[in-house]
Amino acid sequence: MANYSTVFNQLLALIPRYHFERFVNSFNGDRYVKTLKFWNQLGSLLYAQASGKKSLREIVNGLEINNSKLYHLGLSPVKRSTLADANKIRSYQIYESLFYKILSQCKDLTPKHKFRFKNPLYTIDASTIDVCLATFSWAKFRTKKGAVKIHCLFDHSGDIPDFAVITEGNISDIRIAKDKLNIKPDSIYCFDRAYTDLELWSNIDFSKSYFVTKLKNNLKYTVLGQHLEAMKDGILSDEKIKLENKKYE
Repeated sequence: MANYSTVFNQLLALIPRYHFERFVNSFNGDRYVKTLKFWNQLGSLLYAQASGKKSLREIVNGLEINNSKLYHLGLSPVKRSTLADANKIRSYQIYESLFYKILSQCKDLTPKHKFRFKNPLYTIDASTIDVCLATFSWAKFRTKKGAVKIHCLFDHSGDIPDFAVITEGNISDIRIAKDKLNIKPDSIYCFDRAYTDLELWSNIDFSKSYFVTKLKNNLKYTVLGQHLEAMKDGILSDEKIKLENKKYE
């Protein structure tokens, strides 16, 4: 357990406690709280993840057994009902603020990949994950099927997500892209046919950025002209086109 405590201590050390406490204060998170402060709740949840605990009973029993070692980390045993209530009713905004703070630190530390072009490169995509409808009734996808969808914008400069959003499985990719995509000038955005939407494309263009995608087979367009002939291998054509499909506007 001595080695585990050291690893767990290192894990907690990665969390900027000063900023975390500031987030707690800004949302009045610990107001009227007597037994389980936000820092203790966070430590309990991290302990559960690091040790592979799968239930509240396992978490509280593990904290109780290792009380003497976890005391030096500012943690203490907690009752199962207290932890359950805290997980149920406490604001997610404090942990959300902590996530974005750590994300900004990760971006500063990650190595920057260089490409043959200077533009920042991003990829946006979504993946559907099946879940048990009997357990997650809110995640109804089809009549007898449950699912959630993860929408992610990936920053290739540091191989780290710029955002990740989990929704019900029937939420469209385009809806999240329009709502969450913070378009940065002079950047390149890559996505598949699921993001065929002229409003989204126009927003990227008006922001002085670029996008790379595949056209749907039923997407109608008119060729207005030919750009200068490309000298590089692999380019079949380089055309200026006008989109005509009203359904994508």
